[in-house]
Amino acid sequence: MAVAKFLHAADLHLGAPLESLGESIDSGTYNRIKPLVNKAFDRLIDVAIDEQVDFVVLAGDVYDNADRDPGAQRRFLLGLRRLTGAGIKVFMVHGNHDPLTKDIKQGVLPEGVTVFPAGKLGSQVVTMRNGVNVTVAGVSYARKEETDNLVPLFAGLTGRTIVGVLHTNVGGNDSGHKNYSPSTPSELEASPVHYWALGHIHKRSVNAIDSGWWAYPGNLQGRSVKASECGPKGVLILDIDDDGRVLEPRFVDCSTVRFERVSVPVDTVGVITDLNDVVNATLARVVAEAEGLPVMVRLELTGSTDLADLRSTDAPGWTSIVESMLEEAVDVLGDGAVVKVRTSCRAKIDLAAERERKTVLAAALTKLDAMELDDDAKNAVTDVLINAMTEAK
Repeated sequence: MAVAKFLHAADLHLGAPLESLGESIDSGTYNRIKPLVNKAFDRLIDVAIDEQVDFVVLAGDVYDNADRDPGAQRRFLLGLRRLTGAGIKVFMVHGNHDPLTKDIKQGVLPEGVTVFPAGKLGSQVVTMRNGVNVTVAGVSYARKEETDNLVPLFAGLTGRTIVGVLHTNVGGNDSGHKNYSPSTPSELEASPVHYWALGHIHKRSVNAIDSGWWAYPGNLQGRSVKASECGPKGVLILDIDDDGRVLEPRFVDCSTVRFERVSVPVDTVGVITDLNDVVNATLARVVAEAEGLPVMVRLELTGSTDLADLRSTDAPGWTSIVESMLEEAVDVLGDGAVVKVRTSCRAKIDLAAERERKTVLAAALTKLDAMELDDDAKNAVTDVLINAMTEAK
């Protein structure tokens, strides 16, 4: 079976700041990490060339803002030249961070780069190296707050294999992103498109439908310790077989810095002097999993403990504990750093015995037991209840 490939990326946010990390880490670490973040785009180019893809689709928010940082513009232009110089076509749309408004000066892009227009659908047919003709179609935002559903614009497309490029919030379920260009899974599935190359949501998501797939690659590089920015970040590689079928997307990590939210259970820590051993062991595992990338960590102490200083950031010993953790973490994290430390620890309590008592907490726990929640959600609510009851005493 002969296959040809294309690359799907979105939400590059070139020129974006490292969201407030400069206030959380020392200037030396910040100045070391910032240039590394900017190199993720270079990795995207390397992957496209190494994988010998026929084309690249960029599904919006190439830049972090419409004004565009000059350095980011230059970095993008050089990357496009490398791609087109290797015979790789580029198709892109503009999203809410970089809408294609009339006052935007686009500049001269290399031949082989197609920017789909705002407000109307653009399309182009690409003959893949295995002979399959692929129709690539897309539409850019004409304004930042695009409230129209743009999926109907794709309804009239015809072709053996169709790739739709769109910046959209499917289902509107991601509360961390504005509901721009709202659409639904059923609308995507009812369209003639075989692969929806989507952007806007920063968490990677691959979804099968009868006609093929709709997918978010996630943003190219994490830039903070928000949940949607953490973990491996990169692009999706799509194989198209000689029958024109789009096979399951394959993720390739392009990040140059890893952001992680790390939970450290302290249930086994009997004395405060043992805490750093548990923290360091957890951080060492995170560093190993990052495979050589610097790791920026949001660290949260979790679980139950009799050590009152671990249960509140207002506790008398909390500041000293954090300073000690950060001092030792330097040796474990190397080029990385801990950027935030939080605690959600609760007081130790016999929950089975508590449920037998006639207390407000017992009543709340019993009601919680009857709710249809997963274990993680129930544990989180339990911690909140116990902490609230403990503080009220």
